[in-house]
Amino acid sequence: MISLRLLRQPQAALAILLARSAQFPLAAISARSRDGLHKASKALWLVSVLCAPLGFAQVDVATSIQPLALIANDILGEAGNAVALIKPGDSPHHASLTPSARLVAARADILLWIGEDFEVNLVSLFQAPGSRTGSSTITASTLAGIRLREVGIENHEDDPDHDTDHSGHDTDLHLWLDTHNAERIAAAVAAAASALNPADAAGYAQRLQAFSDAQAAIRADFAARSPDDGIAAAAFVVYHDAYGYLERDMGLAHAAALLADPERAPTIRELTDVRAAIAIAAPVCLFSEPGADPRLIDTALAGHALRRVELDALGAQIEAGAEGYSRFIRGLAQDIQGCLSAP
Repeated sequence: MISLRLLRQPQAALAILLARSAQFPLAAISARSRDGLHKASKALWLVSVLCAPLGFAQVDVATSIQPLALIANDILGEAGNAVALIKPGDSPHHASLTPSARLVAARADILLWIGEDFEVNLVSLFQAPGSRTGSSTITASTLAGIRLREVGIENHEDDPDHDTDHSGHDTDLHLWLDTHNAERIAAAVAAAASALNPADAAGYAQRLQAFSDAQAAIRADFAARSPDDGIAAAAFVVYHDAYGYLERDMGLAHAAALLADPERAPTIRELTDVRAAIAIAAPVCLFSEPGADPRLIDTALAGHALRRVELDALGAQIEAGAEGYSRFIRGLAQDIQGCLSAP
């Protein structure tokens, strides 16, 4: 696969083409005369022209998290490839990228992330001025039309154990769990990819329409759920408030979250409030997540027997392939509905 970045550098692309075809070693290419290099550049130009209509040029996208890669790949199809930089199991808030991941980002035509308040450690990579000449960066949280969910900030001024510096936590940045937001992100990817690879613009547009239709179908399925199925009336708690966008689409709302802030342990007051909320709501399900603290769960739920289901908002187990994002959302919804509807 040859990226658009390499097609903008004909001599480098030619070196890779010839090396892969075993016609010439890389060392031999660098030693050629100026005349030979000129002829080689002409040859590469001809190859690129001939191959462009066939979708030979690929758009490479590096995303911060897996759900964004799922969205991007649904739009790129065979005319590109998206890879998540943050490894499964790592926190997006504090992830440290491997050298290989940084190399992927450096070679990408498009970078796609949520934003500086979510992937805190990736700010320098995604916002480095002047370091991404010829490439584009898409910040999902600032896209036009993105629906951001606000979460309440309680007043803890009288609580000496509470860390009052939590800038950015008044906005729920798990925005990719909203299918409308996913459509906005997909449209941004389609626009950026079309600008880089106009030969495949029609294909990106077609896949964007298919993606939007799939999300509309998901929302229609949520709306068509019978009001007598008991799901809406079944109370549940979440490990932390990460699923609000999906809950909103499904017409649900959690009764309590065990963690007010996933980046710190709960205070005694917060834990007491959670236990009181659980006692009042009498929930039937706890939706946990990978890496959840089992001791916190046991303490918060002491005396209450709840069904426990693990939800992965980062989609680490979603296999690559067509309609990856739709499979991701439907899988989460099915797990939620299955727990709440169980006898």
